[in-house]
This record gives sequence, structure tokens and C-alpha cells, in this order.
Amino acid sequence: MWVDVAEQLKEDPPSKAEIRQGEEFLRRNAKVRFYADENFPAVAVEILRGCGGRVLTAQEAGLRRHPDENHAAFALRNGYVLVTCDRDYLDNGKFPLTHCPAIAVFDFGRGTPIEMRATFRCLNGAFRVPQFYDKWMKIDAMRTSWTEYVRFLNGSTARTRFRYHRGRLQEWIGK
Repeated sequence: MWVDVAEQLKEDPPSKAEIRQGEEFLRRNAKVRFYADENFPAVAVEILRGCGGRVLTAQEAGLRRHPDENHAAFALRNGYVLVTCDRDYLDNGKFPLTHCPAIAVFDFGRGTPIEMRATFRCLNGAFRVPQFYDKWMKIDAMRTSWTEYVRFLNGSTARTRFRYHRGRLQEWIGK
């Protein structure tokens, strides 16, 4: 069942330490940076830039026709969120969470600008607190929802599904 995230936060608010850490990140005013591999459409790059994203493309980086591993290594080494439409990046055997940058894999449907903007809603967190989107995260983004796969410092992992419904962020809670 879908549950409003705001309601969950009321029931289980963040600790004072978590609030301080979030405030510190906001004070730094860091900006998220994206690296678009060759499978990411030019129209999507322009839309993402129009949303305020700083985007470097594979062509601009001189990495055309390089294998996926090179794109992932470049993004990790330079602190980029890798954006792509190549679902191979979701393969944890080939790209384990412990050895990859933050990766967002998009399914834009028919690829209209409206569908692309809807799919980019999964990046709202990256725009607000980019420090949490440096590595150990994968996002499988579709037009109506997205799934986040995360590895934490203690070695544990989590998979969480989200969507926006009637303007509210919701999380899927399996029952």
C-alpha cells in the first residue's frame, strides 16, 4: 500500500543529529552534477539543464563509444550522478553498489518532454541534498514511480519504491 512520506515523518521524526547533518548540507549550498552517457537523449539533457542541473555529456567528456564500465568509473571518480537509459547499469553483478557512482536509469516511455519531466521527479532529492547522491545508490525511474537501491555505511542495503500522487510523495509499504 502507498503511504504519504510526510505522515511517516510525523510518526518517526528524524533525530537532532540527522537534522543538524541535513542543515549542514543545505548550508554548504552544494549543487548536484550529472554525467549523461551516450544512451541518454539530448532532449533529456536539455530538460535536465533547464531544471537547474549541471550536466556533462559523454561527448563533452570525450568518452564517445567507450564501454559502460568507463562511464561508471568516470562518474565515480569525478563525483557525478550517472544518468542513462541503459538498464545494464542496474545489474549488480556487473555494477555492484559498493563500486559504482550514484546511477539513475530512466524509462521515458514514448520520450515526450512531458514524460521526461515526470520521470525526473525522482531527482528532487538529489537537487535538495546532493551530498547523499554521490555513490552507493541506484534509481530505476519510470514515469509513474521509481525504485531506489541504497547501500549504507554499515554495509546494509535497502530497496524503496516511491511515487508522487496528487502532489504528495508516497512510499510503497509492502504488507
